[in-house]
Amino acid sequence: MVGTATLGLMLLAPAAPVPAQPAVPANQTERTRAREFARLVYNAADQVASRYVRPVEVKELIEGAVRGLYEECGTTVPDRVTQAVRDANGHNLLNMLVDVRLLLANQPALRGPRALVAAVNGFRHATEPACQLASPRANTFASVDMDFGIGIELEGVTGTPWLIYQVEYKTASGYYSPVGWLEPPLRPDAIPTPAGSLWRVKRVIPDSPAQKAGVKVGDVITHLNRAEITADNANKLFGPFALPPRMIDPQTGADIVPERVVTFRRAGVKSFTVKMTGEAYTPASAFGVIRNEDKWDCLLDHENKIGYIRLGAVESGSDTKVSEMLAELDRKGCRALILDLRWCPGGYVDPSVRIAGLFLPNNAPIAQMKFRSSQGFGDVDTDYRNTDGPERPNKYPLVVLVGNETTGGGELIAAALRDNNRCVLMGQRTVGRASIQHVDDIGFSGLKYKVTTGESFRPNGKSRQRKPDSGPTDDWGLKPDEGLEVPVTKDKSAELRRWAEQHALRPFDSTEGLDFDDPALDPYRLKALDYLRKKLDKLNK
Repeated sequence: MVGTATLGLMLLAPAAPVPAQPAVPANQTERTRAREFARLVYNAADQVASRYVRPVEVKELIEGAVRGLYEECGTTVPDRVTQAVRDANGHNLLNMLVDVRLLLANQPALRGPRALVAAVNGFRHATEPACQLASPRANTFASVDMDFGIGIELEGVTGTPWLIYQVEYKTASGYYSPVGWLEPPLRPDAIPTPAGSLWRVKRVIPDSPAQKAGVKVGDVITHLNRAEITADNANKLFGPFALPPRMIDPQTGADIVPERVVTFRRAGVKSFTVKMTGEAYTPASAFGVIRNEDKWDCLLDHENKIGYIRLGAVESGSDTKVSEMLAELDRKGCRALILDLRWCPGGYVDPSVRIAGLFLPNNAPIAQMKFRSSQGFGDVDTDYRNTDGPERPNKYPLVVLVGNETTGGGELIAAALRDNNRCVLMGQRTVGRASIQHVDDIGFSGLKYKVTTGESFRPNGKSRQRKPDSGPTDDWGLKPDEGLEVPVTKDKSAELRRWAEQHALRPFDSTEGLDFDDPALDPYRLKALDYLRKKLDKLNK
């Protein structure tokens, strides 16, 4: 075992190529701050090690954290540092992390919370890329990273830059007490916004206040509460806009949701101003053909009674929406259905299972979930079967559209229906992601960490998960049935997705025609309709 003093000397020894190595601060204050930082990272590593789907040692995670720190500085970990981590155990492992933080104390790339983000995201080197820090919004919706409470996402306000901003702003504003060099060196109104001075809308959430106000992708926010957004005041205005303080009525104790007056500029259109509050809403995740005031008409081919439902992210309640759509199709005499999962990014397990169950008889197998247990990975902890009621009255022909963006819960639904011979799969091969994740609090600034705790398997027992070394001929994801592949270019796929998103956001009272209205312009739906029409012709004979 390497002792603490020896470990420190090893880290101080010259090594290249590494960042210019400052003298390690010797005073007790600096060492205390480094220890606070190290303990946050160590505790997070300990939590991940206890939950990760496969056995992983805290030491491996700390080694990944150290690698993350050095990578953030633009270099590789010196061999002597790597060896010191591998030789350390228990208390010395924590001290090892303290010494590394002291060694890199003056690196600009690790200023403030950046060191914490770099270290914890470094755990991926010992686990998998899907294990990473997440926004405090991670537990709210499966489809939203940051929506400002009004249903928009802005360019730049996502991923690591957004995580860092949240920690810096909350700490500088006094929401959290600074520990271990995590305090930002700036005032709250001086912290650079990830949106810059041009707040451009990159996404609008369906059924959100912004969608109902007519906001569109590409719109630019020019004024907030009548104040023009400029390079000089963008940082000052962004903080309250992104992280509004929690206000409480002193007499009733009820939350007060601050109202925002937002002015948008759209190319070729006069600027418009709307008042929006951070009111509660649920993102729409199931879409049909034409939106009426309160529901979708899901008949795509009225003559042949062929229905169409497209599923986005699987949110809590998505199964209820799909069930209502199917019931309405039943009332209209639906004789065949296209279930479009091309852009389903997954979401929550339980509603995914219930959506699959809407098409299957009682007790039909839907998925197997395998988790790490005291006996190790591989025990079947949960065998999901359809228990929600009798099978649907109509067992009409069903085509499930899948593509290279169908992920997680979308793959679970498609696999359940295909393995039960309830559908044919049409389109392109899916992503091959079957990991089940749990979101934990890492103990600072509300940041969450997504850790993979299990894996979902097909009803037939096969894995859907694409491993790092999986090749094109290996068995991962879901492939379309023979003869039902739809060859399209990446550019065409991106265009189709853009059309579908525009279609989902069109106001119910709009008379605007969109490209997605015409299935003849969509190779997937065109092929699905041709397949189902021929199927129905055979059934009629």
